[in-house]
Amino acid sequence: MKIKKIEVENFRLLENIKCELENDITLIVGKNNTGKTSFFEAIKIATSNDGKFIFEDFSQSSYSVFKTAYQKYLEIEKETSEETKDELEKQLISNTPKIKINFEIEYDKELNESLVELNEFITDLEDARNDATISISYEPKNTLRVFQSFDNREEKSIELIEYLHKNVNHLYETVCYAVDKESDYCRKIEDSFVAKIQKVVLFESIKALRILDDIKSDSNNSLALGFSNYYKQRDKKNNTDVKELENKLEEVSKELKIKYKKVLKNILTKLESFGAKTPIAIPPITIDSRFDSEKVIKNNIHYLYRQDEINLPESYNGLGYSNLIYMILELSSFIEKFKNSKEEKLSNFLVVLIEEPEAHMHPQMQQVFISQVTEVLKEAKQETDLQIQVIITTHSSHILSESGIDTDRGFNRIRYFNRLNTESGFKITNQDFNNLKIKDDKRTFRFLRQYLTLHKSDLFFADKVILVEGTTERMLLPQMIKKSAPSLCNEYVSILEVGGAYAHSFREILEFINVKTLIITDIDSSNEKDGKCPVSEGEYTTNYTLIKWLPKKTKISELVNCKLKDKIQESIRVTYQTKENGFNARSFEDAFINTNKNFLLTEHPIEQGKYIKDEFHYLSNPSIDISNKIPTEFSSKQKTEFTFDIMSFNEEYGNWKVPEYINEGLIWLAKND
Repeated sequence: MKIKKIEVENFRLLENIKCELENDITLIVGKNNTGKTSFFEAIKIATSNDGKFIFEDFSQSSYSVFKTAYQKYLEIEKETSEETKDELEKQLISNTPKIKINFEIEYDKELNESLVELNEFITDLEDARNDATISISYEPKNTLRVFQSFDNREEKSIELIEYLHKNVNHLYETVCYAVDKESDYCRKIEDSFVAKIQKVVLFESIKALRILDDIKSDSNNSLALGFSNYYKQRDKKNNTDVKELENKLEEVSKELKIKYKKVLKNILTKLESFGAKTPIAIPPITIDSRFDSEKVIKNNIHYLYRQDEINLPESYNGLGYSNLIYMILELSSFIEKFKNSKEEKLSNFLVVLIEEPEAHMHPQMQQVFISQVTEVLKEAKQETDLQIQVIITTHSSHILSESGIDTDRGFNRIRYFNRLNTESGFKITNQDFNNLKIKDDKRTFRFLRQYLTLHKSDLFFADKVILVEGTTERMLLPQMIKKSAPSLCNEYVSILEVGGAYAHSFREILEFINVKTLIITDIDSSNEKDGKCPVSEGEYTTNYTLIKWLPKKTKISELVNCKLKDKIQESIRVTYQTKENGFNARSFEDAFINTNKNFLLTEHPIEQGKYIKDEFHYLSNPSIDISNKIPTEFSSKQKTEFTFDIMSFNEEYGNWKVPEYINEGLIWLAKND
């Protein structure tokens, strides 16, 4: 038994999100403010008694829907035909905003799973069906009364949204339904639906401890808390070691009781005489000694790190180690608790929510964490055949690389939450990587897996992406961004150096996640006679990105005269060298020299007897006069020197300019339209 899909409607940032879960680990990733935390909060509120929905939980997009529903209510009030009134009332009930969280559960008949607890939520017993949907809805107690109460409000100056904000808890309630996903039939679950859900699925959550402090006065004792929770949940009935510990503590308690009475005998005698000659009678005081083993584990035991010849307190070690151990202990504790509840038939399967576990952990430790989670799940499955699903929200490219990009599974564990601009504001979407289709699947996936694992999994967390052809562009891009589009400095921009021959391999994945992307590449002009040649002599391009992706043109004449609309496809744009100062460069270096001739030839002194032009000594070949002719070929060494020379120049030496084709591309990328 497992959760196949979770749907959230009208909850905070999540207007309508559907998220299918893997059998083991599901990774929810995406840039900041895309509803990942909201997704977890919706699950927690819906499946526990600890919290409740409030008006602030409604998505902002629902405010306009409330107003439209009120107008429908006014139509009903004016209508005289009962038949029309009934129809309008049905529309009103259907359209009035509700917060909904649906859990689609799938069971395996061949495994003869017990359906006693799930039976309450099963709506169709046909042999072909093996699903049940639990729907939690925060909805009006009486839809008409919601708007009637607003109409009858005493303070007429209060508008609808403000009124609902103050009164929604009296007008709305949280209810639960068993839903047939194929027919939309639903049956209300009466009485204690949370307890009934927990008999089917046990939800637990782990948050990285951000209150940890690595100073000597640290009193949080995260290891003590973790070990205490684990001890509390483990099986005590059939464990002889636990029984021996409990018996030993009982013996110590009896001995201490005797000693306490001796030590406190005098004060107890005095207390007995207090109030003896007054109307006040003080009740007799006696002393007992009790040890709670769970409190001993938490407060009495000191957890130390072994270092050479001495043991160091927990606070002497890094926060990352404490966090790592704490979260693995918490996961193990939940599994132990689930084992016990399984025997008592309290729940059928376990779902653990882990929110941003990477806090305080360096990259290697993040990878260790996710590998340990995988190992714990495997052991639990092998030992007891328990069904456990883990959902992790993360901003860690290392966790993603370790668990989300798998040789056998591909990217299938990844769920990408994205924030897209719309006419009415924005909308959160979820891309399930099971639906990603890649041409030449094996070869392209092998390349993407190697590249993203070794270099840039942060592609999945970026606000925007830039693909560049070579090292020169990549190293100079931060400075070019500051010059051309400084607002990009406030966004998380992932810069991928992919080369002209491999950029198109990213096409499917970038189009799939729909992140705004700028491709900076070279026009790479060639002809039949000379091969590589100046653009003015070029017949065709050898650049795969321009040929296979954008703008899908081969001839140099077509590329030179290409319209802007042909360089853009939805959220992706390509930019390459165009004519500037009467010259069309072939490469970035050519374009930079052409744009900055005056700067490169200046005799402004850098130091005594040395000028800017002297730094570019590899351009001072007697056969090359850069005031008239731009070099078309650079060696790798020259490209490296070229890059470092530019990076070393302070603005006081002169203000170099960004080549126009890159400048235009960065300005386009910076726009949030």
